[in-house]
Amino acid sequence: MQNKKFFTVRTLLIILIILVLLTGLGVGGYIFYAGTTGTVRVAGPNPQKMATYSMGSLLVNLADPGGSNFMRLTPVLEYEQNKQNKKLGEELSQKKAALQDCIIRVIRKKKLTDVQPPESIDKVAAEIKEEVNKNLHEGEIYRVYFSEYLTQ
Repeated sequence: MQNKKFFTVRTLLIILIILVLLTGLGVGGYIFYAGTTGTVRVAGPNPQKMATYSMGSLLVNLADPGGSNFMRLTPVLEYEQNKQNKKLGEELSQKKAALQDCIIRVIRKKKLTDVQPPESIDKVAAEIKEEVNKNLHEGEIYRVYFSEYLTQ
């Protein structure tokens, strides 16, 4: 009768492979679970450090033929008060007239059909943000809101 050993090299190798696979599944499951349930900080400004600056009410003729259509808007610029934007509020005050002109030039190129539909507000805000940021040196604005947005 042959004496069979229970722990042969083959058996130990199979047990080792199974242990490595189970450990890998456990670690992978933990990482997945921790990633889906943990609090995720979305990149962006700190909501508690946000400041706004109103550009005042602007009345702008639109680019429609005949010149009978116009738009009245009050853009409000939002920015984060942080190290990069430390002097931005002061710069916005100093350059208010130039920034208003910049906004008027953006709106003046639009036709009534470009600014009247509800979905156009986001597009107009994005264009204003881009143009205003081109004229700023002490930081940048994060978002443009409208406290007034009328077309006729």
